[in-house]
Amino acid sequence: MKSFFILVFLFVENLCFANMASPVTEGTFSSAAFSSRDINILKEKIHVTIDKDFKTALYKIEYFINTDSEGNQIPLLFFAMDYKGDFKVLMDDSEVIVSAVPPQYLTTANSPFQKFSNIFSPPSQYEQSETVTIYWNENSGFVYQLNNLKYFEANLSRGEHTIRVEYEASAWTDVSDWIKEYSFRYSLSPAKFWKSFGSLEVVVDAFQFHQSISTNFNQPTSGKLDSVASWNFEKLPANYFQINYVPAVSSLAKTLILIGLDNLAYIFIILLALLHLFLIYKFRKNNLHKKFSWTLIIGSLIIPFLSLLFYMNSFGIIDNLIGAEAGRYHGYVFLNIIFYPVIAVVYFMVMWIVEKTIKRTRNKAI
Repeated sequence: MKSFFILVFLFVENLCFANMASPVTEGTFSSAAFSSRDINILKEKIHVTIDKDFKTALYKIEYFINTDSEGNQIPLLFFAMDYKGDFKVLMDDSEVIVSAVPPQYLTTANSPFQKFSNIFSPPSQYEQSETVTIYWNENSGFVYQLNNLKYFEANLSRGEHTIRVEYEASAWTDVSDWIKEYSFRYSLSPAKFWKSFGSLEVVVDAFQFHQSISTNFNQPTSGKLDSVASWNFEKLPANYFQINYVPAVSSLAKTLILIGLDNLAYIFIILLALLHLFLIYKFRKNNLHKKFSWTLIIGSLIIPFLSLLFYMNSFGIIDNLIGAEAGRYHGYVFLNIIFYPVIAVVYFMVMWIVEKTIKRTRNKAI
């Protein structure tokens, strides 16, 4: 009987999640720059300052470059979507005009981006522009057209220069689990195609935010995540950098989540079934020769219903214990009720066999 309930609940759980919208509310997409083959990137420094509510973060990204050529050129290409306010680029501390890639640069012939690192997919004869793949997770990459990127032109002298990018990013929200998970994401994957990779420094300033956060990196090289933490790398550590925050919840909510909703439902069902079994035994002990057992029939109708009701309401109970930070992404939980007739019939058959065994045993004893 327990195995049957396990299979039913797992099936219902999968059914109720079908055809639901994505559990992730996307925040800001941004990535490391794409680099011209004429540029050596000596160092990239990413400085992220998180606000007091973990809703936005100020990104300041510096590229320390060395160019082998001089004159008007496009040193870097940038990708950023759904950021707040302005996207600023400063060349040697002077702000430059940033714009979308102009249409005349989108054709593959005579495009200035032919001088960029080998990042573009070879276009088919039908394509008018080349594409680039950016990874936002370890195994999740998206293809973007060249005109999705931002560029600027600068008259550069040979030697070293500093390019700084500034923008305000919005947090991502993932409600797929019991508790919402907030994050800021930054793709490092374009750095794989730079002419050279000098070093990477990442600084996270969470001084205004007084909650526990985590990242997909190892322990910081210096500092602490509850204030200011920094990492230093001589090679690319991952495809992306992610800062995560999961709100704290009550101890009772944590305990129920740890036990698991399915396990809570199984415990509830087993307790009710044991109580029912006791009442069936007591009835047969006092009414050995009665043909029908109303204890069996009524219990077989009520207990499956109460079990389903408990399972369906448990989602709301745990969500209410979590509070405003509950993910509440449970699908169409009410669909569980369609399985009531099947569960009731199977439960009745199991208990009927048990009741017959009790009756036969009592008869032999007499």
